[in-house]
Amino acid sequence: MGTRSNIKVLLTCSNIHAKDMILTLKDNYENRKVQVYCTNSNEFDLPPKSICDGGFLMPNVTEPDYIEKLLSLCKDNQIQIVVPISSIDLNLMAANKEMFADNGILVSTTNADSLEVANDKINLWKRYNRFMPNQIVNGTTSDVEGFLSATKSICLKLSDNCGGRGFAVVDDAKANNPFYFHRFAQKHYITKDQLRSILSDGSNKVILQEYIGGLDYTVSCLCDKGEVTHIVGYVGYMLEFGSIMYGEIKPNDEAYEIARYIVSDLKLDGNIAFDFILKDDGGVVLLEVNPRANASLPFVAKAGCNMLYLRCKQLLGLPYKDEQQKINVGLKMKKYFDTKYF
Repeated sequence: MGTRSNIKVLLTCSNIHAKDMILTLKDNYENRKVQVYCTNSNEFDLPPKSICDGGFLMPNVTEPDYIEKLLSLCKDNQIQIVVPISSIDLNLMAANKEMFADNGILVSTTNADSLEVANDKINLWKRYNRFMPNQIVNGTTSDVEGFLSATKSICLKLSDNCGGRGFAVVDDAKANNPFYFHRFAQKHYITKDQLRSILSDGSNKVILQEYIGGLDYTVSCLCDKGEVTHIVGYVGYMLEFGSIMYGEIKPNDEAYEIARYIVSDLKLDGNIAFDFILKDDGGVVLLEVNPRANASLPFVAKAGCNMLYLRCKQLLGLPYKDEQQKINVGLKMKKYFDTKYF
């Protein structure tokens, strides 16, 4: 492929962050023409045609014909690269990566074995709990009560959700304070009694984790089969919809060391994001790993490292390792939403 050949990219399971990712690919530092297509099982979640080059309704990822129809769509539209931007279909796409490759289509996921750890909150903690807060999963009543009494502050997570969904901090005072109800860019709070009710219901696999105070901190990496080629860390002063609304590019050596260790240990490949808490003393605690293109990559691109576009070059076998290495440290950005009706 020539250095300026066009690229056709498909973003699967399109979501609220698709618009920024589309623009990040199109507004690349080489001015290369990138055509971006999107899929979703919900027509409402497809971006408008004025933003992308095509939006397609697909079956739900749980349907048996999902992969067959996705492959057919890619072949019909000469898609070269498939990028899952949600955790929903990561494991499925990784399992079918070779089938797509046999048809000349590159899938941007890390290997299936590494996803068994990186894309699973429970398995991740089992392997890397020395970097993470204390937690229990679906404990007995006595386990939970012991955890509540022994741990100063607690949060609840659902084991199979992403983007901040299913997350709440257990705090009786704030849960009963109307000031926090549906407040933009504020965490959700529940009471201890609500937590007990959720656990006794038993319909969700729930993680109870020690809640660590501090700032949200993310490290985005581009990886080449266990090697970190690009790395950028940034603070999130304000988050909403699983994305940074107000942030600052800010390196942290400890977070970078943990990220590089896990990337090497799991032989991670492609776009990977590590979510930490940055404590007041500058130390970090790992919360989870998102082994995919994360929603704040457009912010990273504005700081001088377009990891989403670099991943496309990596997959296509084009030179990329020496590019976009100069980062605008200290850059602060805010995200604003404009309203349009389509």
